[in-house]
Amino acid sequence: MIVIYTGIEEIDKEIQINLRDSIIAHYSDYLIENNTFEGQTVIISPQSIEGNLHEFLFILKQMNIRVILLLKNQKQEETKLALQLGIYDILYGNFYPSQIKEIIEHPRNFKDISELYRKTFNIKLKKRKGIRNSF
Repeated sequence: MIVIYTGIEEIDKEIQINLRDSIIAHYSDYLIENNTFEGQTVIISPQSIEGNLHEFLFILKQMNIRVILLLKNQKQEETKLALQLGIYDILYGNFYPSQIKEIIEHPRNFKDISELYRKTFNIKLKKRKGIRNSF
């Protein structure tokens, strides 16, 4: 099951129309109450979360909930927070429901976000012999 909670009802409905087996949450604590959605997928945006975002995302990850995060841009502090918690399914800016479907069907792994991670945390890499780099 996929739980949708962006905090914007029109966007939630548009996403739900395009995703089978999905429901819309109407408040953030619904996602973590009674461990109902343990092991499921949640689509959220930071502005929809009441309270401490770091704590909330941590609880979701602790419940083995896959998080798809919708952010305005890569320079947000939320990008850093998401990457630290191992959340790699991130969409930026305006998006189409088809992009969410693509992420659901093909979860991102560290290789997919490694360049974003390197830039976000300002990691400088030295070229090494025998290692093929894509940067």
